[in-house]
Amino acid sequence: MPHPLLYLHQDPPGPIPGDHKLRCCISHDPDLSPKIREACRVAREAGYDYLWIDSCCIDKTSSSELSESINSMWQWYGLAKVCYAFLADVPPGEDPRAEGSAFPSSRWFTRGWTLQELIAPSTLIFLSNDWNVVGTKATLSYIIEEITGISVTALVHATSLDGFSVAQRLSWAARRETTRKEDRAYSLLGIFNINMPTLYGEGERAFRRLLEEIVRRIPDQSIFAWGDIYADLERDQDLGDSLKNAGKLTCIWGNVMGTSLESLFDSKPSDFTDSGTINAISHNDVLNQLKLSEKLPDQEYTFTPHGIRTTLPVLQLSRCLPQHILEQSSSYGLLSRWYLALLGCEHIDYPGALLGRACYIAPSNAGVEYLHYGCVNIEPSPTRGTQWPHLFPLSPAIIKRCRDDIQLKTVYVSHPKRNTIQRGTTLWEAHETINMLLEEATRNALLTQGYTTELRRPDEDRPSAHWLMLFHDDHTIAVESRHILEDAGWRLKIEAYVKMSQHAYDAAEEIEADPSCVRWMDRTGSLPWSLVLNMKEVVFTLATWKLTVKLGLKWAAPSHYFLLIEIVEEMLEATPAVLLEWEAKEERQIFRVDSKADVQDIEAEESGVGVLDADDNVLPGMPTQTPP
Repeated sequence: MPHPLLYLHQDPPGPIPGDHKLRCCISHDPDLSPKIREACRVAREAGYDYLWIDSCCIDKTSSSELSESINSMWQWYGLAKVCYAFLADVPPGEDPRAEGSAFPSSRWFTRGWTLQELIAPSTLIFLSNDWNVVGTKATLSYIIEEITGISVTALVHATSLDGFSVAQRLSWAARRETTRKEDRAYSLLGIFNINMPTLYGEGERAFRRLLEEIVRRIPDQSIFAWGDIYADLERDQDLGDSLKNAGKLTCIWGNVMGTSLESLFDSKPSDFTDSGTINAISHNDVLNQLKLSEKLPDQEYTFTPHGIRTTLPVLQLSRCLPQHILEQSSSYGLLSRWYLALLGCEHIDYPGALLGRACYIAPSNAGVEYLHYGCVNIEPSPTRGTQWPHLFPLSPAIIKRCRDDIQLKTVYVSHPKRNTIQRGTTLWEAHETINMLLEEATRNALLTQGYTTELRRPDEDRPSAHWLMLFHDDHTIAVESRHILEDAGWRLKIEAYVKMSQHAYDAAEEIEADPSCVRWMDRTGSLPWSLVLNMKEVVFTLATWKLTVKLGLKWAAPSHYFLLIEIVEEMLEATPAVLLEWEAKEERQIFRVDSKADVQDIEAEESGVGVLDADDNVLPGMPTQTPP
């Protein structure tokens, strides 16, 4: 017996209240919807005895039945003898291929649930708003491809969906909408041949769960190839050569706003809008391209309390860039911790070029290194493509040039963060005062560079000042921040004064900075407070080395900011002139120390206290020890 299936333009919106009861003789029900009555007529005239309609054949008051139906829909549509799609916004009698036709702009093509209803059935018939046939999926396949971006071979089942990359399949859903946030994930279960329980109320975490299920089942790293791609280079061109005219790069956490450290699984369906051009590359092909001395393990993702652990080939971003750009580049976090994660996928415009994903790997003393995605701001703006790329095509030429610098890193992708319910509204609240905080991750990163930190709070004399002290073996850096609140707390100004003193013998010499002060301004009202105030630099230049202090601010809560700080040290070329200046400086320091010692000797003699010579074995006031 055939099992016909009719889809009306009504999405299953999740559980709804109320009692849903079917009558014995449904065609005689006076409350029967005209849509259902007409659907029954169409099915009956086509010779079918049974009809399934999602809007009335699922008991949405039962969470178990709803979950079972959602996990079974792909199979039901696929096994149906025929599927009808009723287009309420398409009038009768027009050619769907004609210019100005309502067919391409039908809302049916923008709904999340209709994606699987478009692909799964072998026979799909489109009906206009008067229930007459517009055409079939087969006869309209090429125009449907233009509308949806879905290949004709996928529509007519000439190619299995497994032949399309994960990124491509997710791109088909990128512009589609659902009433419930969770349904953006649940409506894709059949596309990836995945079953998972439905948990209405989890919101956007449903999509995160879907991505996690995909990596468990499908060895395809294109799942991480979302966002904008760098396109200002020729096919097979070295990335470094293509950036030779760039003036400055800025590495930013997350997206353009640089809001926070985000994981690779924090994507949204809309992030895959431009991913339809991403093809997956097999593990063997990746091995052949990289030719690493160390064996690249198979794709594997282990779920641990720290997050999802995996091993990726990575390349330090700085290794790919021309030297003149490195000198002008800046970053959130240490530039040395910015990498390109080499993914097993390619863009159709750059065949043979692995895609490198810009990412930041936070330093860790415990060996648990978290990988976060980011983007790179290129100035001036490239002549082609975006100014804020997340992905970079890495041609065989640059892979060959940088092969010895490619590392295999075991990294962790963090678990979902706890949602801060009031975060959105508090971004519009006026500040009462400003409290500076230092994140543990920042303290740990500085500690790995040999700096211990001390954050001093405001006092009665300076109620608007904070002091951050950074202690190193041979120098100390002091950052004094002062804030000014205007317009009843709706406008904020912050100044940071940076000083460094170098320890020389028992004296401390203060070193001038350029500039010695950096400033930020922000305000709220029509717009929220900025989540991140950009990193700014203070440079200390000594005889043989240069120390750069990078400072930024990150909004933490009303009246609270995290202080972002990074220290970069760079050795300078020791020219003869520089060495002479350094020797003269050393002599001046020794002279100051000797002068201070002479004064101490004179004061000691006048007070009757013995003077300690260089060869003395004891300090004044200490008991004399007789050598054995």
